[in-house]
Amino acid sequence: MNRFAFIGVVSSVFLISANCSQQGPGSGQQGGSGGSSTGAGGASGSGGTKNDSGGASGSGGTTSSGGTTTSSGGTTTSGGSGGSAGSGGTTTASGGTKASGGTVSSGGAAGSGGVAGSGGSNAGGTTSKGGTTGAGGAATGGAATGGTSATGGTKSTGGTTGSGGTTTATGGTTTSAGGTTGAGGSSGTINAADVVPDLVPGFYWEDTCQENFDPGGHNCWTDAQSTTCPSAGISVDKTLNVTGTSGTKYTVNIEVAGVIGTRCYQGGKPASTAAISDSGYNNWWYAGGTPYNSTGWWNTYELHVSPSTGDASGDVYYFNSSSQTLASGGDCEREASYLVKYNASFKVVGGGTMLFRIHDNNCKAQQNCGSNTDSTSTCAPRTVDFSGVSPVPSGTVPAAKQPPSNTGTKTYYPQWMWITAASVTSP
Repeated sequence: MNRFAFIGVVSSVFLISANCSQQGPGSGQQGGSGGSSTGAGGASGSGGTKNDSGGASGSGGTTSSGGTTTSSGGTTTSGGSGGSAGSGGTTTASGGTKASGGTVSSGGAAGSGGVAGSGGSNAGGTTSKGGTTGAGGAATGGAATGGTSATGGTKSTGGTTGSGGTTTATGGTTTSAGGTTGAGGSSGTINAADVVPDLVPGFYWEDTCQENFDPGGHNCWTDAQSTTCPSAGISVDKTLNVTGTSGTKYTVNIEVAGVIGTRCYQGGKPASTAAISDSGYNNWWYAGGTPYNSTGWWNTYELHVSPSTGDASGDVYYFNSSSQTLASGGDCEREASYLVKYNASFKVVGGGTMLFRIHDNNCKAQQNCGSNTDSTSTCAPRTVDFSGVSPVPSGTVPAAKQPPSNTGTKTYYPQWMWITAASVTSP
């Protein structure tokens, strides 16, 4: 053969081959005009790898310029049932990697993402209906709504790369943990004044000394009706109403401060088991149970809630549980009085009552004369530091001017407490 003719033939073959590798094999270039509709999105730019590397068979699902919808349906060759991007067609939100080669660029970005590209490679070289990215590879598919994993949860309407290459951004759904309704619809803050109106401004509770009889020493008489004590002693009661919603249970949180005498209780639960502090403040709250040594002379400070709340306390509470060492005399029955200051809680029922009771078997009470148990010593009444207590006694409340006193022909210093409702909550 003529040398120049041979060179001409070889050059022609070389040019034809080069042209083929640029366009993609066979008629896979058919989607050209459709793909352009994706504008910047569908461009194969940096997107899915071109089918010359991914569509290995040369006939593999190349939709020309990167996931663009080929106007004829994405048919890139005439044959095969391939094109299925398989599970790889998935352009998940994290990366949109397609099949074995349909890498969706840098993460399903619209533009480069929708490329059904080389994913549709296969035997038949045709992505046929499979290679068709249809509305997916097109503006709506490879574009923002499709390949775009930016929005995270958006299921691509068209990442479908054929019947198999569905690029439905699996998992892209970023539905939050589900419309959690906060803390569960709490009922909000309860106004204490709407439930225990008499405790909010402060309740002054006093074991008043009567002047109709003087028992001597540090004692004072507590029966205003007689100078002879009844065989069962006396109870001085004060009832406060619970308002709020009738039948609804509430927890009342109180602050207690004052000067009171000792007593022991059994069968319930003490708030503290600490030894008596002669000069400091004591926490003598006690829930449930009954008074120890029911015939003892020392007075009780009791709270009875009605109707029943079902609480383990039996709806009975005591304010002056001075010791857990149960014995007549000793710390259960001291001839003295002590400072108390503590917080406590108890349950009530809307529409019910709170009965505050002082019971005394011998109608005598220790005055606020200090911790000296010598009844012949000089009475040294103590005062309470109201720091941290709100509100504090004011106006005509006896504790507003400490120490409170009962004055007639003689001045007595009674035991007393100041009780306020710090808050009310739902049980």
